[in-house]
Amino acid sequence: MRVPAEFTHLVHCFYQGSSSEVSTMEEWVALALSHLGKQQKTIVKRFLQQLLARNPDDAELQQMWDDAGPDYGFPGPSLRGVLTLIRDSID
Repeated sequence: MRVPAEFTHLVHCFYQGSSSEVSTMEEWVALALSHLGKQQKTIVKRFLQQLLARNPDDAELQQMWDDAGPDYGFPGPSLRGVLTLIRDSID
């Protein structure tokens, strides 16, 4: 599955220290999403819908996240929850 550049950009919005600017994961996701335009969000949502519908294992999700070059990682199963929250937070 091709990872869109818009998703890679979003991954980079989760950086060391950015969690200190918020108090909940929902706020952190909203902060990251605020760095994307409407069209970028649409592409990310579509990508996450397709990805999560395939129900990949945690290792595949982790590899995809790591390949995007993040400054911050989410361990194991928590990444699936973060990706689901991102998908569900995009209008």
